[in-house]
Amino acid sequence: MMPLTDEEKNLLDMALEQDSGRGDLTSCVFDGEMGDAVIISEDDCILSGLEALEYVFERAGAEARLSEGALPGSICGKGAVIATVKGPVEALLRAERVALNTISRMSGIATLARKASDLADKTSPGTRVAGTRKTTPLFGILEKRALIDGGALPHRPDLSTMAMLKDNHIAALGGGPDAVLSGVEMLRERYGPYIKIEVEVEDIPSGMAAVDAGADIIMLDNLSPEDLMKASREVRRYAEEHGKSTILEASGGITMENLNLYAPYADIISMGSLTYAAPLVSFKMEYRSEP
Repeated sequence: MMPLTDEEKNLLDMALEQDSGRGDLTSCVFDGEMGDAVIISEDDCILSGLEALEYVFERAGAEARLSEGALPGSICGKGAVIATVKGPVEALLRAERVALNTISRMSGIATLARKASDLADKTSPGTRVAGTRKTTPLFGILEKRALIDGGALPHRPDLSTMAMLKDNHIAALGGGPDAVLSGVEMLRERYGPYIKIEVEVEDIPSGMAAVDAGADIIMLDNLSPEDLMKASREVRRYAEEHGKSTILEASGGITMENLNLYAPYADIISMGSLTYAAPLVSFKMEYRSEP
């Protein structure tokens, strides 16, 4: 399992503090009594958030032991026990909702990401699916982890990890192919070869300008499958003629229903819906007995 970062731990600490920082008016009656419980999946899913599950119970003063085979990215069947938690009853009940909410959200994203990734690979072997920055404020770092657990690419985690010249940047530079050229040139002058640069374009001339400018990744955005096919072929041909290589990404309006129509014409398919529209996976905690 991939250890939690300090940023992720701080986020989970804040979630616990928000939920029970002023005390649990109900569970405090147990006053040190010990007990145990099991965490059960109520849906078929791809598991994600298990590191967070362990951490939340630990911070509350209990211990979570994962079941054999319960790993991030593993297939989980409905009714499966994914963990046993032990400790003071008050701690179990304090951690319950934060832990369940976290793995419900993350497993939902991982499940949808796996479905999209499998569909893309079946249609066009080698084409990868990625998320976007359309994530929940603050919780986005864990949503990116869930994308990875589901087999998808997380895309850039924040604005500091890759330069991405998007539509509004290009519009602010005057719009059109000339703005693409000048935008990439300014970024290269500032950062040199030490960062990747992605450019978002919506037409073939702008895509060719991105090739001329030396963009590492060209996002063909908001195109129909037919227009993407044409743009992909023209931009790739242009890059080959000029001795350049580039990665093509397709985004905008891509759904599970039409993903197979886009996948053959891009190296990466990015889908905001993997995070903002992923259905929750249901989990429950069942108290058992004193240990």
